[in-house]
Amino acid sequence: MNLQQSNAYRMYLLYMGVTATLFALYSTVATVYRIREVGLDAVELLWVGFALEISCFLFEIPTGVVADLHSRKRSLVIGLVLIGTGFLLEGSVPTFLAVIGAQVLWGIGYTFLSGADQAWIADELQTNRLEGVYLRGAQVAQLFTLVGMGVGTFLAVFSLPLPLMVSGGLYIAFALFVALVFPETRFTPVSDRSQNTWNAMWGTFFAGLKVVRRSPVLLTVLGIGLFHGLYSEGFDRLYTLHFLENFQFPQWVEAPEVVWIGAIDACAMVINILVVEWIRRRLESTGRLEKVGVLLVINILLVASIFAFAVAGAFWMALAAYWLTYILRGTNQPIYNAWINEQIRESRLRATILSTQGQVHALGEIFGGPLVGAIVWKTSALWGLIASSAILAPAVFLYLFLRKRAGESQCFRGLNRKDGGQSM
Repeated sequence: MNLQQSNAYRMYLLYMGVTATLFALYSTVATVYRIREVGLDAVELLWVGFALEISCFLFEIPTGVVADLHSRKRSLVIGLVLIGTGFLLEGSVPTFLAVIGAQVLWGIGYTFLSGADQAWIADELQTNRLEGVYLRGAQVAQLFTLVGMGVGTFLAVFSLPLPLMVSGGLYIAFALFVALVFPETRFTPVSDRSQNTWNAMWGTFFAGLKVVRRSPVLLTVLGIGLFHGLYSEGFDRLYTLHFLENFQFPQWVEAPEVVWIGAIDACAMVINILVVEWIRRRLESTGRLEKVGVLLVINILLVASIFAFAVAGAFWMALAAYWLTYILRGTNQPIYNAWINEQIRESRLRATILSTQGQVHALGEIFGGPLVGAIVWKTSALWGLIASSAILAPAVFLYLFLRKRAGESQCFRGLNRKDGGQSM
């Protein structure tokens, strides 16, 4: 790297570390704040998630136009300011409507960051060997997420809204730093990008539908993505409420409940990092992994662990079930992504499959919240978690179908043909 590229690389790692810290500072406390300070119930928590997901879904494409047509750095600055404003609003106005408004701002802000950060560093480095850059950035983010969790938990001991407002203020301050210090020397705007972006979105969507109709295997893959989206929104919004409503934290450690929640999540992340690293090294030493079989086992255990977490009769049982769920979710996604990418050879088809799968997963998250909300409306978070477990169960049968149909080595044989996957 020359001096200019080296500076951009350092700024990218700084960006990954700062944003990971500030988001963890906020997210570690946010759900406890909504429950204890704002007084949200299970249904309202799910509506909060719905507001976030629908904002991300609706603004993903139009905000991408800013990064492509005007400036990657400008997109980053706008996104950071919107997220910071949302977090400040939520922390300073403890009402349901303020929380919903904050989620909308956060969702729109996230779409300004999504993809723009990776595109910015790719422009500045001008290299095809970006895997190491992104991997190092992910490692920095993981490390500083733990830092943010610790700081957020510490501040919450004094005041629950404090971590939210500190995070929001620092997001805005960091946006100013990015605007003044981050380089942008190799960005070339694309003319008429807005029209092309919308056309590309709809073209990809309809091409994806066409491929789905022709391939039972791809239809199955999209079904798996849909059920994962449907179950995840309910679980993510309700697990903290389940801990607070249905369990007593151990008395031998006199600590506020927000400290317990922060410690539980921090420990879960550390365990997950260690498990994923063990799997990575295991793959390097043994070679090929029968991913469909592994994913089948993971999803069976995931259904069971969510159910066990919901019905656990003691805190330590719930804690073990939650940690197991966290680890299974953390290992499922990278193996699932690797499996799909490993089997697809033709680049045009790869883009269509991955884009369509992402859209279906997002739709699952959007509809999953109201679906589980309809269940918890007259019941409790416990039944919402049981429902989340049941919603995921069909994914197990879809993996069984894939395993029975052709085996992993032939799952995408038909998709890789130029006929668009009409035969198997």
